[in-house]
Amino acid sequence: MAGPLDGYRVVEIAEGVAGPYTAMSLADAGADVVKIEPPQGDRSRGWAPSLNVGDGDDSPLFRALNRNKRGIVLDWSSADDLETARRLLSQADVTVVDKFGLPPELAWDRLDNPGLVYCAISGFGPNGPWADRPASEIGTQMASEATSSLGVLGNEPVRHGSDIGSVFAANNAIQAICAALYARDESDPGHPTGGQRVEVSLFGSLIAMRSTLWVALSNPDEWWGFHLDSYVKPPDHGYQCRDLPIYFSLARIRGEFFDSLIDELGMDWAREHPDYEKLRTDGAGGAGRYAAELTPLWERGFANFDAEQVIEIVERHGGWAFPMHDYERLSRDPQVEAVGAIIDVEQQDGSTMRQIAPPWDFEGTPVSMTMRPAPGLGEHQEEVLAGLAARS
Repeated sequence: MAGPLDGYRVVEIAEGVAGPYTAMSLADAGADVVKIEPPQGDRSRGWAPSLNVGDGDDSPLFRALNRNKRGIVLDWSSADDLETARRLLSQADVTVVDKFGLPPELAWDRLDNPGLVYCAISGFGPNGPWADRPASEIGTQMASEATSSLGVLGNEPVRHGSDIGSVFAANNAIQAICAALYARDESDPGHPTGGQRVEVSLFGSLIAMRSTLWVALSNPDEWWGFHLDSYVKPPDHGYQCRDLPIYFSLARIRGEFFDSLIDELGMDWAREHPDYEKLRTDGAGGAGRYAAELTPLWERGFANFDAEQVIEIVERHGGWAFPMHDYERLSRDPQVEAVGAIIDVEQQDGSTMRQIAPPWDFEGTPVSMTMRPAPGLGEHQEEVLAGLAARS
């Protein structure tokens, strides 16, 4: 059964993370995506580590972000290749482009396709003094204040370990593209909306992500609460049990339920501790104002139990708790298998590669799990050009 975007044609002229992630998600939902690469290929093909499989030695990241696409190579120094790109865009419903390296001939206002949804992804947006700066993941993280809640207070800022700016921008782009397609396809025939340009930036996406924290800045002497005190709390590594760390919250555990919890955990000694009143009333986890300083007390009690035992005890008393996974534990967790979060995609050499599945599914138009691996450089050149000629 076809996916919900079956029948839509997408042309991707993008490299790295944000644009390819956007187009991959559209492809996962059933759209026909043609990826245009320069002769040297998407720069992420060469990012370390290499798979070293003898098939172009592509990086795992490139393969993970470019499945389900057909790939062609066009050289912007060639007038013929520029014309080929213009013809592809004239027949597309959507294009996803990087601002940098795009020929002016392929700008939104130079194309002859009034129904095209043209999504441009940039580092800092189309206007302002930073408009011409490249889309740097670390640069946009630093400039947007996204690193301020990481690391230890008073030390140098620490970058996020993943490309959150690029992924947030991609998710915003996916929503914006679908909204623009809806506006185009559902508009009044007498007053059609047509296509439109959609602008998404890493900088703007990170600002939107950070906005829930900024209310703290209005009263810095009272920085506390789940969304606010990340500026001043030390890094949260969870609560270590005998085997694994967990995250837990007392939630609604109060009164006799709290006393029972303390008894079952063998923490009667805590009642004599000077911080016991904080332990009893403050909560735990991210919502507790004094959670960081009370963590050693809970860990002393948890040290006699495995994580599964503590989780069961906490939840039975009305709280909630979760294991704090690293990648290896996460990939083996039965919940990951139950939701189909990780899939095996067959590669061109017959091997399989574990990849993250789309985070959504559709009951009436389910997403196909038989996914084409990332295209080889120019792999579908003849096929795409033949189709273009036939449609012309």
